[in-house]
Amino acid sequence: MKGRVFDSPIGKLGIWGCDGAVEAIVLGEERDACDEVFFLMEAEKEIMEYFAGERKSFSFPYRIHAKGFQLACLTALLKVPYGKTISYAELSRKAGVPGGARAVGNAMNKNPLPILVPCHRVIRSDGGIGGFSTGIAMKRILLELEGIQTNE
Repeated sequence: MKGRVFDSPIGKLGIWGCDGAVEAIVLGEERDACDEVFFLMEAEKEIMEYFAGERKSFSFPYRIHAKGFQLACLTALLKVPYGKTISYAELSRKAGVPGGARAVGNAMNKNPLPILVPCHRVIRSDGGIGGFSTGIAMKRILLELEGIQTNE
């Protein structure tokens, strides 16, 4: 697997992939990598454009490694546009498992492609921020970047 680690407005980010597709984005990456591979360099460019407010969707190639309910959640989440949110309960319904809000939280915690698959856009039904794999402060930064206000 090839990788690139770079500084971003939210700290070190790692992008990892092979066979021409990104397979993992790691927030707070501690490893080092600087592979000069086109698809990784393109992903880095697009992510930095996102942080600069110049990009609202991504076009770099990616591959989601997930199965079952997690894959259904991540696929449904890709349809939530920039600047919008969805509740854990609603995402559960869209993934085909009504009443599975807690399971959605677990699926989001294991999201291999944060930012691209925007798990930061999943909030509680009462408008509260909910959890985030790298901490609520990071989630709040990403929501604010997209102009999203929460009840917290």
